[in-house]
Amino acid sequence: WRGAALPASGGFGVILRDRLARRLLVIALFNAAPVAVSSTLFLFYVESALEAPGWEGVLLLLFFLSAAGAAPLWGILAERRGTKPTLLIAMVLNIVAFGGAFFLGPGDVAWFALVCLASGAAMGADLTLLPAVFANRLAQIAPAAAEGFGLWSFVSKFTLALSAVALLPALQAAGFDTSAAQNPQSAVALLVFFYAGVPCILKVIAIVLLARTDKIEDP
Repeated sequence: WRGAALPASGGFGVILRDRLARRLLVIALFNAAPVAVSSTLFLFYVESALEAPGWEGVLLLLFFLSAAGAAPLWGILAERRGTKPTLLIAMVLNIVAFGGAFFLGPGDVAWFALVCLASGAAMGADLTLLPAVFANRLAQIAPAAAEGFGLWSFVSKFTLALSAVALLPALQAAGFDTSAAQNPQSAVALLVFFYAGVPCILKVIAIVLLARTDKIEDP
């Protein structure tokens, strides 16, 4: 570690003053929000909408293994086609794949497994390419700004907290009870909308923001 000390950091200011860095953080906010929403409601969706308690662990494992396995493939595609076009393709595929959860109901575990497999594979691009673009920008404007990665991490954690605060009370107000064996159909319908519909809407916003962002350079 000798000689590895970085120059003094400029703090958050040098990052937040940069237009592209700010834009990437906003994109990250809307792009991480769908994962935060689905993570918050995943157990409730499997138990109440699919009526498949006990399958949560297997489905989660399938989702994350798919994301990890697809990540290198997205990296290869980004090298050939460019990072921004590849990210846009992955985001659109994510909407198409995850939107299928909106149409599922009791007993559709096999179909939801396909949704987990496809949406996990699409999310592999989000986990690798977008952070790489942000890191590339940081290397240009503030090589020593470790705060930049702190901001990136904060955005991800903030969406998780916000989704819990916003969605869980709304479900409770609609009559959804996590401890109940059976919930009102209207409450389950709202759960499905929150779980599958809201993430797709947020992802569309992220796509529009990314599509309108210029000067994104490949890492």
